[in-house]
Amino acid sequence: MKSRWIVNLLLLLAIVILGVVARFEPGIETPTAKPAITSLAQTDVHRIHINRPIRDDLVLVRRTSGHWWLERSTPLSADDFKVRALTRMAEQKPVRSYPADDLDLAALQLDPPYATAILNDTAVEFGNLEPIDDLRYVRVGDQIHLIPDSYLQLMETDFTQFVRNRLLEKGARIAALRLPGFSLTHTDQGWQLNPAQEDIGTDTLQAFIDSWQDASSLNVQAADPDKVGERVEVRLEGLDRPVIFQIISRAPELVLTRPDYAIQYRMGNRGEAMLTLDATKADVKD
Repeated sequence: MKSRWIVNLLLLLAIVILGVVARFEPGIETPTAKPAITSLAQTDVHRIHINRPIRDDLVLVRRTSGHWWLERSTPLSADDFKVRALTRMAEQKPVRSYPADDLDLAALQLDPPYATAILNDTAVEFGNLEPIDDLRYVRVGDQIHLIPDSYLQLMETDFTQFVRNRLLEKGARIAALRLPGFSLTHTDQGWQLNPAQEDIGTDTLQAFIDSWQDASSLNVQAADPDKVGERVEVRLEGLDRPVIFQIISRAPELVLTRPDYAIQYRMGNRGEAMLTLDATKADVKD
């Protein structure tokens, strides 16, 4: 009986020792954490210049407000979420790294590079894929890194993929809205409908204005300059000039263009909700 107790005690002690070995691995040094491919923090990035072979250069700039914009002849408000997917590149940890002098850069499509992302003043040059692990070769300074292939596809997309989906700036307030057939103007007494309709209540008018004020598209595309549609005029508080949209299609989906931006918004089946005041006909399904 006593011997069995001793055996159990030794087994328990062995289990404890094995646990300690597994936890702390004495004699094995903890590997040093690999530094990111750039010295920038993601939050330090305020300008991204993308050079890609299949499209025009793309430049994104973060303004003092913290919001990102696309630099174009007419600047476009950018989708912050999509831009942040690019800024994460600054803190990307490499899987493996090599001195640039040790590799054939031309064979890796890094001399010249296939594409380049310049974060502030730091250039990240993109080459081809490593065939075994599908990692992307990138060059930063005198180092070649292998990183997950999660940036190049985003860099090669059309500029419209970075445009904010909202029709109007967040926080913008509509002062007047003119559509084909009727208009709404905000007065001290509330919303004034022209021509007047007695069966349309104030709640319906406010809900209609809200549908425009908060509207977001399914996606944004480049507009066809040859297509001209019905005019929609949105006047915003604090702005002298109205925002002009054109109705290119009402059905099967509502498509609105923004001529001054040369883009169009696909709005899905929001035609009734955004172009008529008959709430019973409005059938919005996202």
